[in-house]
Amino acid sequence: MSPSSKTDSYRITGLHNLLVGQPLPAFASDHSDPTMIQGVGWLLPAGPYTARQIVVGCAPLLETVLHNLGPDDEGQLTAREMLLDNLASNLNLGTRESSLEIPLKDPGRKEMAEQAVKIGKSIVTYAREAKDVAFDPNYVIRSPCEGHLLKPQVTQLMFGPRSLRHLMQIYNEYLHQMVLLRDALLPFENYDEVVIPIVPGPGKRHLGMRFTETQRMSFIAELMTKSITQASVFKLAQSLLVPSMSTDNAYGFQYKHGLILPDALIGASSLRLFRYIPVVLDETVTDVKLAYELEDYYSAPLLDIGPAKHSVEKGDPIGIAIDTQQHAVKDCSLSLSSATPDLGSRRLQLRIIHKNGTSSSTDVGQIARGWRYSYKVSQAEEESVIDHFSSTASLHTAVDVLSQSGQGGLVTAKEGGIHVIQASSQIEILALLGQIYPDNIIMLEKGASLKDVEEAGQSMPGEPRFVLQLLDS
Repeated sequence: MSPSSKTDSYRITGLHNLLVGQPLPAFASDHSDPTMIQGVGWLLPAGPYTARQIVVGCAPLLETVLHNLGPDDEGQLTAREMLLDNLASNLNLGTRESSLEIPLKDPGRKEMAEQAVKIGKSIVTYAREAKDVAFDPNYVIRSPCEGHLLKPQVTQLMFGPRSLRHLMQIYNEYLHQMVLLRDALLPFENYDEVVIPIVPGPGKRHLGMRFTETQRMSFIAELMTKSITQASVFKLAQSLLVPSMSTDNAYGFQYKHGLILPDALIGASSLRLFRYIPVVLDETVTDVKLAYELEDYYSAPLLDIGPAKHSVEKGDPIGIAIDTQQHAVKDCSLSLSSATPDLGSRRLQLRIIHKNGTSSSTDVGQIARGWRYSYKVSQAEEESVIDHFSSTASLHTAVDVLSQSGQGGLVTAKEGGIHVIQASSQIEILALLGQIYPDNIIMLEKGASLKDVEEAGQSMPGEPRFVLQLLDS
């Protein structure tokens, strides 16, 4: 992804140079002011932070503990190594000291588990690199136990002759801040780039990352007891970056420091993660909630798919229906719909112009829904070159199907059957996900066999099956 000097817009280069909003200046906040001042205490000053900067801002807590523990014995693990190893164990999954346990019972929770491990490793790396920061050797904080377990050797260190009564509470605060940061970043694929606004307030619940505790507890409870929803992941992201915004009927948002969209909308394969993009869609307002055009897609009008290019008989090769000269994408962009009167809640459209002059406009929220509900068919382990179905199928082009956009409904096939829709680019696949009723859409991933599709999705009598096929360019 990169800004475009030609259009002064931001391009997602891996997705047909999709234009997305106005690029923000490069984030360069260095937070050179100390976060701990002798006689004043510790806090994260108000302002925007990256994850790394928050870790550096919390480092004085650790340094205060290490200073008071005194010099290390030669030839033994240093106190720094032991305390940071304990942090690594707290942030990892499956250890005795893990601060989070995620049942791996469904794809959504498996994705969150992978996220937790990845983010935890990054935080530990940042923590190991954060040295030579100002601290207060006399700092004291009341930080009740948050349940973050210690390794046996760390227990001996923190409650042994080298320690002081108050040091465990400082270390506890340090561990808790790191755990809160890890969990707050779970929704974001590019968590290391997200710009987090810190707004200190009265009382301990606004100290550092503690403002995230309430929503974190709600999210973790759902994560541990049932399949997580897109709404809950979105709520966690929103509560970190723009807590005052309503999440009703929303799937993304613009805030002061950038744009948050489902990661799949930029061509990624994530199921429920979001991506931070350093752009704004509307420079006249700070916060914009991106709302679904169809709050309840079940009640949307249904449009019958247009005539097929041709019918493919049982056992015959599917062939190719696309004319690369006429059906190729000429331009594509994301833009806010002008039809929404409330500037604080807008609709975002994916607009595509093809070389043959046809254009389409698709609600980005519905694209996100279509992605989540679609069936993905990947290449089978054994090589297969099957290019036909065992039953009759109808062949369509993405251009023809997308030309039905703007009619105020979702595409289906009232007569049922298998409908293969061929596209020349991934951006068309995304648009199709937002145009077709998301009940039985099958995405044929590169290298997959058409035969494999017949075992995917639903096979109820009379129900249509839509197969999205991206052709090699």
